[in-house]
Amino acid sequence: MLAFEIVVIDSVQVEDVLASLFLFQYATEEYLFFRDAGASKIFVFDRTGKPVTEWAKTGDVPGVFSMVADNLSLTPEGNLLITDKVHGLIVFSREGEVLLQNRVYQYQTGFHGFINIFRKNQVIEKNGKTYVLHHLDLMDDIQEVGQAFFEKRMNLLMTDLETRETKQLIPFPKDSKFLAGLAYPFEDFRPRFFFDQSKEKLYLMFQNEPVLYTYSWKGEIPVFESSQRLELDGFYENEGLEYGQVPYGVLNGTQLGFPFPSSIESLEMVGEVFLIHYKPGPSPSALPDWEKVRNGSADESLKTSVRQQQEWKTVALVDGKVLPVPRPAMWNDSYRVIDEELWWMKPLSKDKEDESFTVYRGKLQLMD
Repeated sequence: MLAFEIVVIDSVQVEDVLASLFLFQYATEEYLFFRDAGASKIFVFDRTGKPVTEWAKTGDVPGVFSMVADNLSLTPEGNLLITDKVHGLIVFSREGEVLLQNRVYQYQTGFHGFINIFRKNQVIEKNGKTYVLHHLDLMDDIQEVGQAFFEKRMNLLMTDLETRETKQLIPFPKDSKFLAGLAYPFEDFRPRFFFDQSKEKLYLMFQNEPVLYTYSWKGEIPVFESSQRLELDGFYENEGLEYGQVPYGVLNGTQLGFPFPSSIESLEMVGEVFLIHYKPGPSPSALPDWEKVRNGSADESLKTSVRQQQEWKTVALVDGKVLPVPRPAMWNDSYRVIDEELWWMKPLSKDKEDESFTVYRGKLQLMD
């Protein structure tokens, strides 16, 4: 049976950093990019860990971005791109000059999600033009949850980085549970996506639906091709509610009685292998135990058992088969895939404030 592991290639340490929430963001052949999400600040180091530059965008200045901005990506020219749920789409030079700023597509009424370093947008090239694929929870003409909302909902945004024109893509596939007559919190249908430029294929999963959707994207819009339901250990789908029970814009399942939702957190491709990272949830029979841990009434044995069940999982999808991928220790259980290599941060100290941070570079390989 095939089995994969993540193997360390090398590591880099950056030192003497003063930051409240220091996050690795991206790497090129020359530079490492980090962000202090708590201060809207960017740090640039060379590949040996030597500081190159740092700059911040806070207050009433062009290019300001918030702590809920998505993790940054790079354009083909090597500029930094941020999609921000508050301030919109912004492109910076490496030195912090604002090269492009586009207002947020639709005002967002709230924010909910985990802090990690996973990719949340993707810069792509099609027909000689550069675009960014991204997503917002609220981006709808119909703002009342019901049958028409789910039928008309589009789930991705594509912005032309030259003209700044943004259009919507990807309705719910016809066999998706989100077209079955029930309502869900908006986080349940956040898309995780990857566009393979060489094959002109778009792959997509929704956060609380363990189904991989494949689209051919040779023309102007992606065309649905196929779907595959995945058997993910410990993944349980929310059952849904009647339309009238879910107001427009409710993001968090906890608000609707889904306190521990399973969720797809990342979808990447490494060579011909899909790499999927997800957060498990409780089975119906295990839900009371999870509740005891949350409210503090569980004993140590039960805490240990539930915490093991709660551990986030990474799997590889190869030829339709789901294979577990053991991970080394990672800060916030997250990684970034860049040119088919994995990058992650060493977990932070528990008893002191860190000023030195280690970033690992690794690869996915078959186990002997």
